[in-house]
Amino acid sequence: MSKDNPFIGRGAPVSGERLVGRQVLLNRLIERVRYGAHCSIVGLPRMGKTSVAKEILRTLAGKSSELTVGYMTLDAIRGPIQAYSRIFEEISPDTFSDQSIARCKEHDEAYERFLCNLRRWHRSGGRSVIVLDELDAIVRDGFSDAQLFVSRIREMANDRERYGITFIFISRRSLDMIQGVVDCSTLAGLCEVVYLQPLAREYLDNLAIRSPVPIDNAGREALWQITGGHPFLAEVVMCEAVEMGHPHLNNASIESAQYAQSHEFTNQYHQLASLLSHGEMFEALCELVVGPKWRPIEPHTICLFKHYGVVRSSDEAAGGVECISQHFRDYLALLTRTTPSWVLLGDAERQLRILVLDRMFDLCGENWFEDLQKKHPKLSVALERLVDQKVREKRMFGDAASDFILDYAYIGDLKDLIFAEWERFRSVFGGAKSDWERRFQDIMKIRNPMAHHRPVPADVLQEAERSCKALISRFKGE
Repeated sequence: MSKDNPFIGRGAPVSGERLVGRQVLLNRLIERVRYGAHCSIVGLPRMGKTSVAKEILRTLAGKSSELTVGYMTLDAIRGPIQAYSRIFEEISPDTFSDQSIARCKEHDEAYERFLCNLRRWHRSGGRSVIVLDELDAIVRDGFSDAQLFVSRIREMANDRERYGITFIFISRRSLDMIQGVVDCSTLAGLCEVVYLQPLAREYLDNLAIRSPVPIDNAGREALWQITGGHPFLAEVVMCEAVEMGHPHLNNASIESAQYAQSHEFTNQYHQLASLLSHGEMFEALCELVVGPKWRPIEPHTICLFKHYGVVRSSDEAAGGVECISQHFRDYLALLTRTTPSWVLLGDAERQLRILVLDRMFDLCGENWFEDLQKKHPKLSVALERLVDQKVREKRMFGDAASDFILDYAYIGDLKDLIFAEWERFRSVFGGAKSDWERRFQDIMKIRNPMAHHRPVPADVLQEAERSCKALISRFKGE
């Protein structure tokens, strides 16, 4: 059935009836660009950014013989000199072609020659639109002189009357995020920024019914739950479902197709995690969608998630948002299980031990433990127990046993030491002592049951995880 499969070739830029659900956006951007306004199209990988941009160019070229259009991807460009040469080659007719830019050795020389050619071209009546795809590529190590390159693109963009060039920038990250990495003047203020989001449900249905094999309501619902309107993933599933040769498509056949192409989904999710790695945004997404929520999430971060379409506003969902798809939510839940509660507990205990040692060493010097025993008689039994445990393990395991006395302290012991010298630790923890007493109690409730592999109620475990993460957050100074 391959010859009748309209979803073959997924991942390549699409046009015509295959570019579903984007007409309103296309009309808006075409109108902007016709009047010389620069635009920035931002979105997740495989969301259709390049398809939209190329459709804009095709439409503009068909409406105006005076306007030249061009497309290039910066991911395939070594640096500014090659970029200037390619831009001019894309937008100028053969009569204005000039290979001398590519032969320049210095950035300054290439830029001046490029501007000279642009002015000459514009004085002859030429106007042009150029798509710069994969703008994120300028932050990679292999792209030379990125800061100056962006500043010079801004100079051209800011003087349309002189150079006659309109830019459409395509990127996975917003212009201000990219420019924050290269530390340069901003392009964002010159552009209308559009986030390309997943398809709305009605347009996903339009994509699905292009199938030569009938798809029922249950099949369309399954496609929505699995992809959330992600156009590439939807075409991946539909392509596989059609290839399977079912007489009709229902929820079972759509799910089977997804299983067969699960690697495409995990690859997209991995790219999303990489995209949101800055500022621990991906961790914040996991907390927002799956929980537990153990720290405030900045409103700007939540807005960014909504711009990308990875979450949607919802009155019914916890926190007022729901995930792009049930499948992606299940994936995030899987990731949160790869950092088990026991790991969080161990991390909190280790960092508490280091904190206690640092503060007490600063206070009392290398004899801090003996001084602590003398200063706080009520702790003597607990402190002697640490000593006895150290002696016992040294006898049993020799040098393999730890020499660090606090390695033998559990979370309750560490809590007692901290509270005994609370004024020394207040600046680290912040807040009321009673609040931290509650958090420590939450953690202590699960410590022994987990150590002995006894089941812990889900709500108790969640509170303990939240408290562990709150401790770790304080140690990081957050």
